[in-house]
Amino acid sequence: MTRRVVLKQDIDRTSPEPFYLQLSKLVEAAIDKGEFAVGDRLPLESELCRRYDLARSTVRETLRTLEDRKRIKVVPRRGAFVIDPGQSGWGLQVAAGFFEGEVDHNHREVETTIIEARAAMFPAVAANALHLAASGEGFLLRRLRRLDGRVAVYSINYLLPELEQVVLGSSAMQPDGSLNRVLHMAGYRIFGARRSVEAVSAPADIASLLEVSQGSPLLLVTSVSWRKDGQPFDFYTSWVRSDVVKVTVEAGAT
Repeated sequence: MTRRVVLKQDIDRTSPEPFYLQLSKLVEAAIDKGEFAVGDRLPLESELCRRYDLARSTVRETLRTLEDRKRIKVVPRRGAFVIDPGQSGWGLQVAAGFFEGEVDHNHREVETTIIEARAAMFPAVAANALHLAASGEGFLLRRLRRLDGRVAVYSINYLLPELEQVVLGSSAMQPDGSLNRVLHMAGYRIFGARRSVEAVSAPADIASLLEVSQGSPLLLVTSVSWRKDGQPFDFYTSWVRSDVVKVTVEAGAT
């Protein structure tokens, strides 16, 4: 739940400075003072209009200015949220995925298209990562993810065979669903993960899906996640457009 913060200062109506710039400076000052924290939602447009007796167009220009300065992120139908420009992007943390990083932390819109969801024979690298027999069968999930309307990530998840019934018919199959959350609720909570990132050139089939030219630079993220009992349950490969998604790695002392 976001905190409710009331801006205390007023606009100087005798100043030649445009009202939208004055208001944007007031909001920035409040952020810098810690009155708004990362993740807090700003007062709604209607509230700011009433509070400062401003036209809606003026308030919207204020929000555009703050978004251009990377102080906030405006999410349609949800509001304007304070962001940390130094921590934006997909953070490769232990328990968080692309959806959680961009939607929960950065308040961006992620839309998922399911390309394929079926039982399949896995390649050896996936079967070995999940401790299945070589070329064992499991549940295959291929997805294309859009970030704020732009094609951003193509992912292939190789899951344990028993997870087919968990995922099919769940919210993970919806455009705004999160696979991580569905698995978590089913008892497959990530206790540990091993993830790697490498720079690759887009092969023809991947380039077509991500709407880039063949040979364009991409990031390839490979991951295997396991439960507290050490059982691996999800192995995935994701091809990421680095011009759309910023990938960061969170490191800590061991």
